[in-house]
Amino acid sequence: MKDLSPDPKLNAILDAAWHAFATYGFRKTSMDDIARGAAMSRPALYLHYPNKEAIFRSLVQFYYDTASEGVEAALQSSGMPGDVLAAAFEAQTGEVVEMMLNSPHGHELLDTGAAAASDIKEAGETRLRGLYADWLVREAAAGHIRLFAPASDVAATISSALKGLKDSGMDYTTLSARLAVLAQILGAGLRTA
Repeated sequence: MKDLSPDPKLNAILDAAWHAFATYGFRKTSMDDIARGAAMSRPALYLHYPNKEAIFRSLVQFYYDTASEGVEAALQSSGMPGDVLAAAFEAQTGEVVEMMLNSPHGHELLDTGAAAASDIKEAGETRLRGLYADWLVREAAAGHIRLFAPASDVAATISSALKGLKDSGMDYTTLSARLAVLAQILGAGLRTA
């Protein structure tokens, strides 16, 4: 996982936490597990985070920040709509979702994210929908796609489809293949010619 913070201690904590959550699940991970993985004492860990929920919230924020950067970059590229969407979907799922879905505790972690960081999740999803809506508006204005509904509605539909696939219980390889198919279907439907 790439560095989450410019502070090496925070990187060590967040990396250790992510690996502990993926290995043991959120409920069974202790602050001792995280401290041990970060090569620090538990009191030193508490100087940075009051509890594992706060650590998990930082990881959720990292996911949305990284996903937004990747989606924005993908949507700035040129190409056929299906190919651009495929790159954006890949950027949105990325390494974090891959690690999560390949963990035996992946669905517990998804549920924990929804419960412990619902505000971060909602803000992140809103930001991602905005990126897709902006792309749709730009592409329609350039004559590359046609919209049959407002861009915000199309972006919300894309977001719901991605969430549905991610939450359906499939492994990451299957998810990636389905997202590639979804991108091409959507791209074909949006294309002007």
